[in-house]
Amino acid sequence: MCFEIRPSKLSDIGAAYQLDQISFEVDAWTMLDYAGVFSFPGVKKFTAIVDAKLVGFAAAEYDPQRKAVCLMTLAVDPQYRKKGIGFALLKQCEDAFPQKHFYLNVDIENQAAIRLYEKAGYQRTGIEPAYYRNGHDALIMEK
Repeated sequence: MCFEIRPSKLSDIGAAYQLDQISFEVDAWTMLDYAGVFSFPGVKKFTAIVDAKLVGFAAAEYDPQRKAVCLMTLAVDPQYRKKGIGFALLKQCEDAFPQKHFYLNVDIENQAAIRLYEKAGYQRTGIEPAYYRNGHDALIMEK
């Protein structure tokens, strides 16, 4: 399958928001969250496109308190998962920053995402209890 990863445009906000709703359901971001992500200058955003359709989205920003880049979100349309899109989005986020220390939170029950991050070199470094609205813990991973 052929896909393109490109910097996100403001016109992607609606499709990225819809993808988030499908991917994260109860823990999905609000449109206000997306407005912030698309307007804050330090946030790097990338979109995966297949046949002119947005099928993936990722955003990351440098966190000066932790002196590391935070992967804020990464989502791939369920119909397009396991095709390398998530890995490509993650790599694009990493390549967008000069800093080489990264961290993220992932639902401890999302084994597919955890495998993706481990494949990319992330290690489990902690647990954030009841981090998500559904009551699930977050696994903290770093690279």
